[in-house]
Amino acid sequence: ALIRPMTASEICRYGWNCWRQDCWFMHPEGRAIDGNTPAEVFCNDRMLAPRQKNAQVVILRGDREQTEVLLQLRAYSMPVMPGHLAAIGGMRDRGDKDSSVTALREVAEETGLLDLGHLEGAPTSIRNLAMKKGALMPRQFLKFGEGANVDWWVLLLQGTGTFVSAKTACECADISPLLDKMPGSVPAQCFGHAWVPSRRLNEIDISIPLMG
Repeated sequence: ALIRPMTASEICRYGWNCWRQDCWFMHPEGRAIDGNTPAEVFCNDRMLAPRQKNAQVVILRGDREQTEVLLQLRAYSMPVMPGHLAAIGGMRDRGDKDSSVTALREVAEETGLLDLGHLEGAPTSIRNLAMKKGALMPRQFLKFGEGANVDWWVLLLQGTGTFVSAKTACECADISPLLDKMPGSVPAQCFGHAWVPSRRLNEIDISIPLMG
């Protein structure tokens, strides 16, 4: 039988870097997320090399049945985008080697997530606690996109995530009053954050401003 060639509209534009468990597009070259790739940053022709830029991190957990995204509610006192729902991240510190280090530091400071302590470049304090608390090594940590001044990363957890008190929790606001406007969401262990099913992100109430 003849095999119909795939059309451009059927192929996932993220290709090897696609992280969606429920992606319905085709991946003729396979995906890193489906293999046994170590949870570290790769800098080859398929993975974008980290730059000395700011960083934003999409944190995921779940399985093929359901994937959840960790979102934070920025404090209403923040000078930039106060009260906005956002991914985790922030500006590069002068001492950050590259955006991978910025990404890990920002996640550690804003969420207290210990799982990232297994990754190269994570803050020393988090690395030590990860071993003591039995945090699981993430399945993936890779860069998937670039903006003019920001690198975008995805962190896929192996379990539900292990957290301690965050260093900069004051940069977040209480997200519990908004959970009813975020269908399927559940409060996270870290203050000001919630897990939202990826399939229902488009159902978030339009009254909640989203960080662009």
